[in-house]
Amino acid sequence: MKTLPATTQRAVKPCLSPVAVWQMLLTRLLEQHYGLTINDTPFCNEAVIKEHIDAGITLADAVNFLVEKYELVRIDRKGFSWQEQTPYISVVDILRARRSTDLLKTNVK
Repeated sequence: MKTLPATTQRAVKPCLSPVAVWQMLLTRLLEQHYGLTINDTPFCNEAVIKEHIDAGITLADAVNFLVEKYELVRIDRKGFSWQEQTPYISVVDILRARRSTDLLKTNVK
């Protein structure tokens, strides 16, 4: 009796580099929350992104440093609230950006 190994066929996606992932997320976050393009920031240079990654700086910290340095204001929040609205990016914002750029897959059935 001849047996064959069980194989599953699925589409193979190329693995994106960390720099490419940061570029995709930065593009989404900066555009959606601050009305900026990645070219408006030092992150238009791949070497700058790589330096941040190599230094262990998180994406949130990198964006929030820009927010603080340039006093950026979020454009995605409407109206006023009794609570102070922070201009900073949160983990939830990053997760939403990952989902919208197809970098986060959820298997909800």
